[in-house]
Formats: sequence, C-alpha cells, structure tokens
Amino acid sequence: METGSTSEPLLDPHMSSVHNTDSPVASSNWPSVLDSLKFLPINNLSSSAATQNTVVPSKLCLDASNNAIVTSATTSINIDDCIGADITDTGLLTIHAYPQSAPKCGSTSTKPRPRTYSQSTFQLQSSDAGTLDLPLCNSTLLPLLRSLCNPSSSSNRKYLVLVNPFSGKKQGLKIAQEIVKPMLLQSNITPIITPTTHPGHATELMSSPTLLSSYDAIIAVGGDGLLYEMMQGLSHRPDSSTFLEQMPFGIVPAGSGNGLAASVNSVADKFDDTTSNVFVICKNVPKPADLSLYDTSEGNSYASFLSLSWGIVADVDLESEVLRALGSLRFDVYAVWRMIALKQYRAKLSYINCEVEMPPIGETVGEDWTTIEDNFLCFWALQTSHASQGMHTSPASKMDDGKFHLYIVRGKATRLNLLTSFLAFEDGSHVKQKHMEIIECTAFRLEPLTDNSHIDIDGEEVEYGTIQGQVKAGAWRLFY
Repeated sequence: METGSTSEPLLDPHMSSVHNTDSPVASSNWPSVLDSLKFLPINNLSSSAATQNTVVPSKLCLDASNNAIVTSATTSINIDDCIGADITDTGLLTIHAYPQSAPKCGSTSTKPRPRTYSQSTFQLQSSDAGTLDLPLCNSTLLPLLRSLCNPSSSSNRKYLVLVNPFSGKKQGLKIAQEIVKPMLLQSNITPIITPTTHPGHATELMSSPTLLSSYDAIIAVGGDGLLYEMMQGLSHRPDSSTFLEQMPFGIVPAGSGNGLAASVNSVADKFDDTTSNVFVICKNVPKPADLSLYDTSEGNSYASFLSLSWGIVADVDLESEVLRALGSLRFDVYAVWRMIALKQYRAKLSYINCEVEMPPIGETVGEDWTTIEDNFLCFWALQTSHASQGMHTSPASKMDDGKFHLYIVRGKATRLNLLTSFLAFEDGSHVKQKHMEIIECTAFRLEPLTDNSHIDIDGEEVEYGTIQGQVKAGAWRLFY
C-alpha cells in the first residue's frame, strides 16, 4: 500500500460518492464516528512526510462502489482482503489484511496468487485536539470496521482447533501456532488449540454433549484422516443432523493428501496453500456442503466427505503408508510400482441418479438401477474436485451438487492408458480420455467379486466386501 503525497487534500468523510446504503455499514453511522477523529498513518508514510519527520493526518472513508476503505487521497484497502481490526489502549488502530501478491511483471494470468500479511496502522486522535474518546472508538468505530471485514460475524467467537501433530510431515502444531492462531486472533476469534494424542481421539472428542454449546466453529488442522475421524464421531451422535447443520467446520492442510483443503481453495478461487485456507475461515462464510453415508455388509456405517476408492487407487493410497515420510510424493512412487505389478479387479456395480430410499444391503436393488459386472482397474467415487493437493480428479464435482462422480477404468485398458490417466489427474484432462468412464449418480452399490484390493473411504481403510453409499446433499456447513 502506498500513501499519497503530502500535497494531496484530505478526503472528506461526507463525500456522497463514498456512501452506499447497500454497504455492510450504514452511511449514517459511518461519518458520525469519523467526524470526531483524525487518523495519523504510522506505517504508510510518504517519503516527503518521513523526510520532514511529520505525519499527515488522514480521514477514513467507505468507498462502497469499489468495496474499499479509503485511507488517503491515493490509498485504499480492499475490504475483501481484510480479516479484522484492533484498537490498543493507546489508541493505535490496526487493520489486518491479506492481499494477493502482485503478479509477475508482464504476466496476464488470472490464476489465484499467494496471500501475504499486510497491516495498516493509525494513531487515533481527537479532531478538535481534545482527549481521545477511546470508549467511543471501541464501541462504534471498531465494530464498524470488523463488520466490514466479516459482515456475518459476531463478537467473542471461540473456535475449537483440533490438531493432528502426526499428520504428513508432522507440522500440524507448528501450523496451528504460527499461522492459524495469529490469523484467528486478528479476526477477533479465540482459538482453543487441542492436539490429538492417539488414534480415534478425534472421534472421542466429537462425542462430547457440550460441544455444540461450547464453540462457534470447529477447525481441523491435519490431513483428511483427521476430519474422517471427526465425522465418524459426529455421525453417531443422537443429535448428528442438528449438530452438522448448525456447527461450521474448517479445514487447514497439514497432511499428506489434503484433498478437502485443495477442493475448498479451488471452489473459493484461492491459491492452494495454508494461509489461503485460514483466510477462507477468517472471512466467516460457511456454506452447505455434501456428505455421504456408507453401509457395509458387516453392518457398519461410515460418514464421508471426499471419496471412496477400490482397485488400483485404493491400493496406492493405503499400501503407500510405508512411504509416509515422503509426503505426497509417496503416491507417485507407489503408483509406478503398482502399475508395473498391475492387477485385475472384478466387481458388480449398481447405481442410480435420482432421490431414492436405499434398500437394505442384503436385498437386490430395484429395476430402475443400472448394473454392470466386469473386470476393472480403477473405481473411484468422488464428491469433491480434488482427491489430494495437485490432483484435480473430478473437475465437475461441486461441494453441494448432491452427486457422486464415478470414475471407472475397465480391465481392457492398458498400462499406458492407466499411466496417462494418472499423469492427467493434475490438470483434470483425464476426463477427455476414451478409456475413462464417468458416471453421475446419487447412490451406488459396489460388490467386489475378487479378494485382491482394499476399500478406502477418505483415505482410511474399511472392511472389505459389499458396500453401498448415498449422498446427503447439504448435510453439513463448511468454510469455502
């Protein structure tokens, strides 16, 4: 951000062009607060002002037409980049923003760019040279600025930040302390950081009867496995439906795959990194997202938010656990090995693309279902655009479309066909390949007829055998 020259006139907060009744802050309130104040920029000094060792008084205006807070004659802060504001006991006002980095010289790319922290700090003073009315600033100006950053936010919010310190490269606690906590505090949110200590701990924590009344949102810092554990605990609560409808969830990537986090950033048109995921959470706009429920032939039920795989994809995901220290590279390394030692998998697949009451898993599906029995290499039921970071596996999937997208490669495909598909997952171009079948449905049943693979839900292995799933449209609220 730059500050205007000292020769530029100060902006008048009564300028009619900067007021709009559709803005988050009523125009009648905005100037009445500012009339009693002047703002001395601390970190946005012009070169001439710095040379003279003086600070130029500034006025703040709301430019609703450009969605900006105007801080001087030539400077403004994009409200969409702001996540919060603070006023200290000495009258220092700080506006916290995370603008996208500048594009490279000559670049015409419209792709999202990384966000970096930028603060604008002002010393508040009384415009009539009297004593600063700090209580007035805290009771009027500060709520106004915070409501601009997060129109739907409320004060005194408290988020449970659940961290798996063992996910991926074991950076979860560091990410929570150094990125998540500071950004939430800048957004006037109190983070309660809680590390998991053992497998299944997240499932246990989600069973607490006081969870809904204790927190305003739950943030998972880890891989997809952490959120999977949480979902199993939540889905078995007696108030499961109500809880999922009322409690917002957020995901911060710290695992190996991070499929949901990558999908969130893709939908939100944000750069795919940790800061962008936390930025989405700080902007406080949870939306409905789909879940799915699976039943197995052994009588168990599972909640899912990402995918189910069987065949080579499940083998790569689960058997590559021995290479976890490699991070996401483990999938590429093991995929090459599995293609060399390629297997055929036989199954019966039934599916339907409309609202339906699922039959008991031991009963035959209805005549309106489509059934295929064949040899397969790949079966992948996807609900989100990305199965992991760097894998745009289902470009047509939306967070709330109420659909599975089944990606199938049959047994007649060659190793070269399979290799080209895996290489194309990065940019989503596999959808154009003739050997890749894509089926849209709301429910399906998979009956494996060979015992040579795994069944993988959201990166976690479940018991092998017949399994059926159904999408639950908009069943939970997610920051995206």
